[in-house]
Amino acid sequence: MPTGKVKILVSTAVFYTPFLRHICTWMGLAAVTRENFSSLLKAGCSCIVIPGGTQEAFYMEHDSEVAFLKARKGFIRLAMETNSPIVPVFAFGQSYVYNWWKPQGKFFLKLSRAIKFMPIAFWGTLWSPIPLRRPILVVVGKPIYLKKNSTPTMEEISEVHGQFVEALQGLFDRHKVRAGYPDLELRIM
Repeated sequence: MPTGKVKILVSTAVFYTPFLRHICTWMGLAAVTRENFSSLLKAGCSCIVIPGGTQEAFYMEHDSEVAFLKARKGFIRLAMETNSPIVPVFAFGQSYVYNWWKPQGKFFLKLSRAIKFMPIAFWGTLWSPIPLRRPILVVVGKPIYLKKNSTPTMEEISEVHGQFVEALQGLFDRHKVRAGYPDLELRIM
């Protein structure tokens, strides 16, 4: 299992927002750029990243889970180039710690991709940013170990990507009943 220093990578858009930039910096978050991601992996850090990003937030719905992964293979390439294992992780209940509303439509999808975040209204306890009291169960799958490959082909990347998607779906299916969500479905887009 990967160990050592852990870094959470977030959208570069948060570093353009003055107050949010300071909070993220104080929390030790880093921008999810190829350069940052690669240098952190080479330095031996375990990186937490949500590959679905803005589009995953756009497609999320109440009472279902979305993983926007089918077109996201860059994290696989970087893991292969740096010989870093990939660990599937899923957090059950994370969609329920806030109430939220988001705009719909193609215009907002294009806007969110342009500004690199999804405009979303969220609120918790008493309409504040304090999360609602909801349990969250984080499940961690087995690491997928890779052979170092400085120039992986698309076929090699796709094969590892398929293993990751299958591992994530299996992790979700194995633990959803124990997590209290027996009817919850994971849509991998």
